[in-house]
Amino acid sequence: MSIQSREKFFYASGAVANGVKGDAFTFFLLFFYSNVIGLTPGLASLAIFIALMVDAFTDPIMGVISDRTNHRLGRRHPYFLLGIIPMGLSYFMLFSIQVSWDLTQQQLFFWMLTFTIFTRLGMTIFDVPHRSLGSEMSRSYTERTSIFAAREMFGWAGGLFNAFLAYTVFFKDTPEYIPGTQNPEPWIYYGMTGATLMCISVLVTYFGTLQYRNISSNNHTTFNLKLIFSQIFIALKNKSFLIFFFGYLFIAVSWGLNSSLQIYMNTYFWEFKSIMIASFLGIYAMSTFTAFILIPRLVLYIEKRSILLFSIAFAALIPPIPIILYLNDILPNSGSWNLFFALAPFIYIGNTCLSSSAIVRESMLGDISDEVELESKIGQQGLMFASSSLIGKLNTGLGILVAGLALEFIGFPRGSGVLPNAEQIFSLAMIQGPFVAVLMIIPFGIFSLYNIDRQKHNAILSKLDAR
Repeated sequence: MSIQSREKFFYASGAVANGVKGDAFTFFLLFFYSNVIGLTPGLASLAIFIALMVDAFTDPIMGVISDRTNHRLGRRHPYFLLGIIPMGLSYFMLFSIQVSWDLTQQQLFFWMLTFTIFTRLGMTIFDVPHRSLGSEMSRSYTERTSIFAAREMFGWAGGLFNAFLAYTVFFKDTPEYIPGTQNPEPWIYYGMTGATLMCISVLVTYFGTLQYRNISSNNHTTFNLKLIFSQIFIALKNKSFLIFFFGYLFIAVSWGLNSSLQIYMNTYFWEFKSIMIASFLGIYAMSTFTAFILIPRLVLYIEKRSILLFSIAFAALIPPIPIILYLNDILPNSGSWNLFFALAPFIYIGNTCLSSSAIVRESMLGDISDEVELESKIGQQGLMFASSSLIGKLNTGLGILVAGLALEFIGFPRGSGVLPNAEQIFSLAMIQGPFVAVLMIIPFGIFSLYNIDRQKHNAILSKLDAR
C-alpha cells in the first residue's frame, strides 16, 4: 500500500522534536554552560557524556518494551504521549539556570546533569517508537527511503528554525554583548520556545498517525531483563546490523565533534556576527531540501550503499578546504560578507552530503530489521531503531565529550566576555577541520562491507511472506 503525502507529513512532523533537541544539544548546550554560565568545558562535556551512558541502557530497553506492547492505542503511540512531560519540562529547566544564582561548579554540574538526563529520557520514550513506526508504515525498499527522507527533512527543519530564532530573536548582537550568544538573559526564552516546539510536534504526529496504531505485533512474550539481553544478542549476531552500528557510531562521533565546535568557529575563527550566522541557516535549509528531493529518486536507480559511501566521502573532504584556504590568505577577511559568500558553497555541499547520508542510513536500518526478523523469526524494529536513536545521541554525547576535552586541552577560556588568543583559535580550527576529516575515513571503510541491495531485500521479503 502506497503512503500518501499527508500521512508522511504527519509522521515526519514528530521529527521536529528531535531536531530542536539535537540542534540545542549539538550547537548550543556546551557553549551555554561553559561560555555563559561558567562551568568548565570538561565538566560540561562530562555531564553530557554521563547522560549518554544512561541512554545506552534506556534506548534498547525502550525498543524491546515498544516491540512487545499490546495496547488499544497500539504498541508505539502510547509512548508518544508519555514522553512529552519529561522531554519538554526538562529541556526548559536545562536553559533556565541563571548566572545571578552564583552556584558552585559542583552545583552547576549536577543541575546540568539532572536535566540533560531527563531530557534524553523523555526523548527516548518518544523517539524510539516513532522511528520504529516509520519502518512499519511500508516494507518497500524505495518507499521507506521516501518516508525517512521526510522525517529527516522535518528534523533538520525543526533544528534550523530553532537556530534561526536563536540568532535573529534571542541572541542579537548588542553593544554590551558581541557575540549575542554570550548574553545570559535570553537563554531562558530560548529554552521555553524550544520546549514548546517539541511538545507541539509530538502531539501533531500522535493525532496524525493514529490510523497506524493497530499495526500488529508478533511478539507476545512477557517483558523482562533477560528478554532484553537475549534480543540484543540476536541483533548483534547479524553482520549487517554490526556494520551499521559501528559505521554510524564513527560518523556520529566525527560529526558530533564538528558540530559542537561550529559555534566556536563561527564566533572566534570566522568572526561572524549573529545576522551572518542566521543567514547560513538558509543555506542549510536549501541543502536539506536538496537531499530530500534527490535521495528518494536516486534510490530508484542506485543502491543505498553507493549513495552512502559517496556522501561520507564528500562530507569528509569538504569542511577542511575553506579552513586551509583561509589560513593561506586565499579567502576574504574574517567577519565580512565576502567571506560569508565564499563559504556558502562549501556549507551547501557538505550539508547536502550529511543529510543524504542520514536519510539513507535510516532506510537501510529498516531493511536490516527485515533481515533480522527473517533470521530470528521475531520482529525487532523497536530494538533496531533504538540503536539508531542511541547512535544519533552519540552525536551529542561522545562528540561533545571530545569537544569539551579538546577545549580544555588547548586552554580555551570559559565564562561570558572572555576571549581566546590566536594560538587557541588556530588549534580550534585544526581540530574542527582536518582532524574530523581523518576520523571520517573509518566509517567509509566500515560501510563498504554492507551488502543488502535491492535484489537481496526483495528475496528477504519473499521469504518473510512465505512463512
